Parts: sequence; C-alpha cells; structure tokens
Amino acid sequence: MANRGAFQWWPLYVRGLAVMFGVSLLMLGTPAEIAAASPTVLILLILLLATGMLSVLAQRRLKEPFLATYTGTVFEMAIVSFIVHETGGMQSFFYFFYVPVLLWGTAGRGLVAGVMGGWAAAFGFTLAVSLRMQPSIGGLPRAALLLLIGFLIGLIEQRRSEAEDSALEGARALTRQAHTAAEIRAALMDMTPLDLPRRARVLLERCLRLAGADYGLVAVLDVEGRPVVEASLHTPGGERPRGEAMPNVAVLDAALRSGLAQSVVDASQDARWVSAFGPDATGTAVLLPCRAGDTTFGGVLLARRAVRLFADAELDAATSLVEMASVLLQDARLQVQAHDFQLSTVNALTAALEAKDPYTRGHSQRVASNAVAIAAELGLPPEEIERIRWASLLHDIGKIATPETILRKRGPLSDEERAVMNLHPERGAGILREMAPFRSLVDYVHYHQEAYDGSGYPDGLTGDAIPLGARIIRVADTFDALISDRPYRRGRSVEDAVTVLRGMAGAALDPTLVEVFLRVLRDKPPFDIQLRMWRER
Repeated sequence: MANRGAFQWWPLYVRGLAVMFGVSLLMLGTPAEIAAASPTVLILLILLLATGMLSVLAQRRLKEPFLATYTGTVFEMAIVSFIVHETGGMQSFFYFFYVPVLLWGTAGRGLVAGVMGGWAAAFGFTLAVSLRMQPSIGGLPRAALLLLIGFLIGLIEQRRSEAEDSALEGARALTRQAHTAAEIRAALMDMTPLDLPRRARVLLERCLRLAGADYGLVAVLDVEGRPVVEASLHTPGGERPRGEAMPNVAVLDAALRSGLAQSVVDASQDARWVSAFGPDATGTAVLLPCRAGDTTFGGVLLARRAVRLFADAELDAATSLVEMASVLLQDARLQVQAHDFQLSTVNALTAALEAKDPYTRGHSQRVASNAVAIAAELGLPPEEIERIRWASLLHDIGKIATPETILRKRGPLSDEERAVMNLHPERGAGILREMAPFRSLVDYVHYHQEAYDGSGYPDGLTGDAIPLGARIIRVADTFDALISDRPYRRGRSVEDAVTVLRGMAGAALDPTLVEVFLRVLRDKPPFDIQLRMWRER
C-alpha cells in the first residue's frame, strides 16, 4: 500500500490562506454579523491556525499520525461551526471554510475518511444553524453539499491511492523480476564451468533460495533410465548420497511422462512423496521437471517443512531457473555418459589385449598412473593430464594385431618378429583414428616409442619434435617395463630400474622428464610403486 501517512506541508499553507481570508473579512466589517462578532471570530481564526500547526507538528513527531489528524480535523470542524454560528449561521461567508478543512483533514485517507469528514462538516453546519434558531431544513442543501464534497474528496483520493498502489506493486514486480533475472544469470554463470554433481548442487541451492523451500534434491536418469540422486540438501533423515537410486518415485515418473510440474500440499500424506523424500517427509512440496528439447531427464524436488503453499512468484522464479539450467545439466549428463562410454571402450580394448598377453595385465593402468604423476608434477592443465591418461591406457592397443606367438615368446625376438612388434604404435594410432572420441590421442600413441636421440620408431623423431605427451608416456612405459616380469626374464627392483633410467636419460628418454619422474618417485610415488618399494626393503 502507498504511504498515505507521509508528512506534507501544504495543509498548513491552506490553513494560513484561509485564516488570512477570514481576517480580511473581519477588517472589511461586512456583513453586520461579522462586524459584531469580530473579536470572537479573530480569536477563533487564530485558534484554527494554531490547531493546524499543532496537527502538522503531531504528524511529524508521532508514529501514528492518523489519530492526530482525525482529532485535529474534528476540533477544526467545531471551530468552523462556531465561527459560522457567530457570523450569521446559514448566510455566513465562513461556510466555505468547511471545504479546506475537509481537504486537509481527509485528503490521502480514502473514501471512508472523506464520507466521515463530509458527514462531520454537515453535522457541524446543521448544528450551528440550529443553535441560531434558524430553520434547519433551510440549511439542508448546504449540508448535503458538504457531504457530497467529502464523498468526492474521498472518492478521488481512493482512486489516486489505488493508482499509486498499482504503480507501486508494478514497480515491486519489476524489481522482483530484475532480482530473479540476476539470480538466474548468476546461477547459470556459476554452473557453466562445473561438472554434473556441482552443477546440480548449485542449481538446488539457488532453487531453494528462490522458492523459499527448506529442503530438496535433484534427480536425473542414469544410462539405464533409472532415477538417481545427483544432489540433495537438508533432506529429512540426512542428505541422500550422490548416485543413490530412488526406489519408488511415482511422482518423478509422472513428471517424466507428462513433462509437467507436480505438487502436493502435505507430503507426509502422499505415499508418492514419502517414497521420494523418505518417511520423515513433511510439508508442501513441488517437483519441477528438467527438460532439454523434448526430453525430460530428471527433476528438482523442493519442499517446506510446514504446510505452506508456494507463492506464484516463487514457483515462477524457480521454474525459470530450472528450465534454463536444464540445458547445462543435460550437457554435463551427456558428458558423463560419453566419459563412461569411453572408459568402457578403453576397458574392453585393454581387456582384449591382456587376454592375448597375460604378462601385460595391469601394465596400461600402471603406465597411466606414472604418466599422470609426471604430467601433474610438470603443472600441465587438467585437460592435458586427462588426455595423457587416456593415451597411456591405450598406448599398446596396436598389439591386438600382433600374433600371440610373438607377444608370449619366451626369449629374444628375431629381427622379423621385432619388425612386426614395432608396428604396434602405427596400428594403435590407426585404430584410434577411426574412433572419434580418441582422435586427440593419436599422436601420443603413434609416437610413444620414439627416442629422444632419434633412435626410436616409427619415424625416428628427435627431441622436442616428439610430442610432450608421447615423451611422458615413453618414460612411464620404460619404467614399468623394467620392473615388470616378462616370459623371458624377471622384473628389476625399483632401485635398479632407477639406475637404468638415469643411464637412458638423453638417449632414449627425455632427460628433463626422467628427472621429474625420479623426483616423483622420491617425494610422492604412486601407491603401487610405494607398495613395491616397501616390499623390496
């Protein structure tokens, strides 16, 4: 509502003008009734001005100025009525003083105040006429006019206040919309660089704030189409762990089928919501579906502990955020699925290779662990470290095309057999080149057997011409080959392998990377190497 109790100076100015007009009439001395009543009327006019000043002062000082205004208005009506009585009653020029009193007493206070003020003026005028023994019926038109003036003032003020209220509410709505838009924009910016779990958590935090909810969770469909928890906050009975399957979620199923929001006044009275939140679920709840295009892939469940409906503005804000953020969630979800698919593919390929050559079991994983440790020590970007990890897991994949007789031979390879074995980097690169998710790994796999001094294969590259990722894999691969058992020999100890690595630095291996790897072994070796070093003591 508009602030109709705000202090204004204009009523005091109107009072001053009215009193000056009254004093002018007294000075003119006409008609005779005014001349006869001059001393009394002058005192009353001064009292009228003083009452106005006190009323204005009270409005400024009091926390509840309406009472002071109404009291002052009634007193001023009485003063005007007394002046009318003293100056001719029905024919008094001071009859018109009722109008400014109505204006400053009822303006800004609505229809009821206007009608009451008009009634008070009409009653005061009628009383003044009656006390002069004049026929009261003759003053009825003027009394009715005062009542009508009060009504019109009140009506005008009511319409004005309604317009002010409407404009104020519109401004507040625009402010809320701007605030909501800023919240949504900030949430989307915060979510963009994050992975799926953290995107879901940020989305849930902002939805709880926008909707004024107490607890909630985000559920998405996994690769098998089952709803699982991706994020939860303040849920009854404790937060739900990420990845937990939601056993019986009829309410989520309904949202997935229809793509429409679902709601309940009291979750504790609806088995569908109890199954979603747990047996301790209480209060009003709503589920907002997550959609990307025509696909509904999850939902955001929000609830209050008390039975209290969500306001339209709260739901609109949360719904807008979910609709916009769903694209980011779906993008992260697809990235996770693509990553899982890549991992499954890598596991399948390495399993196929290990089935052909049991002696290589675990070799790719150990090379990846060592290569990642070197890359991290170098301070490479996370995405480059991840690329090196994948390439390390797949560096020997070309051996799938190598005959088992060569892979499992107990003894040195002949020149012909060595030539066949040396084809595995090119074959591995050829396999990965046909698989879109792994094309960025082709160079690392292709050149992982190149030597720093140019004595390697397949192309005899030297120094920095060999991709950094391939040089890192060569160091990690060489170390694991030295300490691993082969059909024709036992693996070396870690200490002996370190000695051999130092001797290969600058020849087959990048000397800088050898020193980095030795520093890793000294300060923070991978866990499997720690175990081996402990056993060798």
